[in-house]
Amino acid sequence: MWKSMKVLVTGFEPFDGSSMNPSAEVAKSLSGRIIGGHDVTGVVLPLDYETALKEVNKHIEEHKPDVILCCGQAGRAAISIERIAVNAISTKRSDNQGKTPEQDTISSSGEVAYFTNLDPKPLVDALDNEGIPAFVSYHAGIYGCNWLIYNIMEWISSGRLQTKATFVHIPPLPEQAIEKSQLDMPTMALELSTRALEVIIEAL
Repeated sequence: MWKSMKVLVTGFEPFDGSSMNPSAEVAKSLSGRIIGGHDVTGVVLPLDYETALKEVNKHIEEHKPDVILCCGQAGRAAISIERIAVNAISTKRSDNQGKTPEQDTISSSGEVAYFTNLDPKPLVDALDNEGIPAFVSYHAGIYGCNWLIYNIMEWISSGRLQTKATFVHIPPLPEQAIEKSQLDMPTMALELSTRALEVIIEAL
């Protein structure tokens, strides 16, 4: 039976020398809207291993979402919806505060990996039907995006959090290709990325 849900959409602040991040722009544009009958809140998280989890937990406690759609940027030519979060993190790539983890695992007590508990296949099908390129991804990298969804899935697995969640990777913006003088960079216009998240929310 269909029911109205509260949906929390998170994006990350810009990183890697860029002045923008499509996930942040999408989260901001969706915040406060009713999409497919669902109440959407969008927030932008710092790419900071020390504070990002505290920030997302604050919003979870405040809004009590039924679904969490974490979003981030990936150098891919299509929307990709993650199926797996792995217990691994880069000890060489720093966050926006210049900090790198001391060990290459996210959680000493967590599982090697967690499946996201929001099936990505129907969401990808909905995007395909809308003419938006999309695929199911089985590796979210070992940087901030995977780190965030792994922690959220660990909270869900432990029973601390009762919600559905997954991670959506969004291609860079055309403006970023120009800014970085990388004109062969895969990109997607903000309007299309925003529509992609609308379609995902409508398909929940």
